[in-house]
Amino acid sequence: MIQDRGHIKWASMMLPEHLELLREYKQEHPEQPRELTEWELEELQKAIDQAFNQQLHIKLEVWEDYKITQWTGIIKSINTNELILETLLITKRIPIQSIQSAQLDADYYD
Repeated sequence: MIQDRGHIKWASMMLPEHLELLREYKQEHPEQPRELTEWELEELQKAIDQAFNQQLHIKLEVWEDYKITQWTGIIKSINTNELILETLLITKRIPIQSIQSAQLDADYYD
């Protein structure tokens, strides 16, 4: 069986200008966020529920505009598609599907 080397075999046939443009494109548009496992989704749900029920500060990592953004605040409401996070400066609507991680913000209480 022939082993395929993927994109490597085409690099010698590409112009240097094309390679440079591909590198720039990859930097501007990183890969999509990884799929969370069932266990990670359960942990995420537990942290969000605890923060909402006890009105604790939570730190969320959210996939926005081709990058991970961190938001810290108090969850004011949750529905099936999004949660409303009240930060120091703004109230932010965050789609549930874009949340990559959640943890109670211990730094806030120190």
